[in-house]
Amino acid sequence: MPRTVVRIGTRGSRLALAQAGEIQKKLRSRFPKTIFKIVIVKTLGDEFQAVELFKKNKTGVFTGAIEKKLLDGSIDMAVHSLKDLPTGLPAGLTLAAFPKRQDARDALISKERHTLESLPLGARVGTGSPRRGRQIHRLRPDLKLVDIRGNLDTRVAKVLKKKDLAATVVAMAGLLRLKKYLRYARPLPARRFLPAPGQAALAIEIRKKDNDLFKMARRLNDKKTELQVTAERRFLRELGGGCRVPAGVSSVVRGSKVYLRAAVFSVKSGKMIKAEGTSVSKMVATLFKKGARKILNEARAA
Repeated sequence: MPRTVVRIGTRGSRLALAQAGEIQKKLRSRFPKTIFKIVIVKTLGDEFQAVELFKKNKTGVFTGAIEKKLLDGSIDMAVHSLKDLPTGLPAGLTLAAFPKRQDARDALISKERHTLESLPLGARVGTGSPRRGRQIHRLRPDLKLVDIRGNLDTRVAKVLKKKDLAATVVAMAGLLRLKKYLRYARPLPARRFLPAPGQAALAIEIRKKDNDLFKMARRLNDKKTELQVTAERRFLRELGGGCRVPAGVSSVVRGSKVYLRAAVFSVKSGKMIKAEGTSVSKMVATLFKKGARKILNEARAA
């Protein structure tokens, strides 16, 4: 029999709830006889915002607790920000759908709506992302990077309310989903400032054996998004990277193929190694040939 209640697991941040609510609304419109209930799960990343936790390259800090709830049956499906989800899933779980992707670019947030070029000399810019930090320094080596943590509201508040920082960099998709802070945002072109693999995409995760839920979730799948993020996550997996590795990638669908532009960034210098093409394996081989392994090992040890 079809389920009468489906429990959707998510983090409790405002953005996570907006994302889960977006999926809940779409499912309700397609399955009006089913009740879709949002269940908030506290994750390791929410509980401990210390910088040290993230510097250890620990994966799944925002997703592990939710996946445990899926496996023990406390929830029926989970909604994740795809860029937070490790490329290797726990046994028994699968990604059933990738709804249509939002704007994948990063955005600079400042009270004066600065561009990177117009920020004052030596201005303080907050980011906890090695990928964002290294790209900022490549474009503006004079800027002072400040390591910050917290959800989107917390990070933006350090710029707009506390005035600790001149600017911060966040995902444009988060601003659009929350419909907040857009007046302070300047998108950073993806050709100059590569996003994280999977950025701006959501993933619906379920137990592998739940065929009825798979069919439900699959109704929300966007084929173009699926092609892009599958290629981007394969790139990250073959690279051996996690969310702390300074690697960026952008992709476009051309016919039946996905064309990617990618780079890894040194955390110790301004070095950047690039590759592009439609073959992930060839791109990764090119990066390794150019010295990417050393850069990645430096990042893991930092």
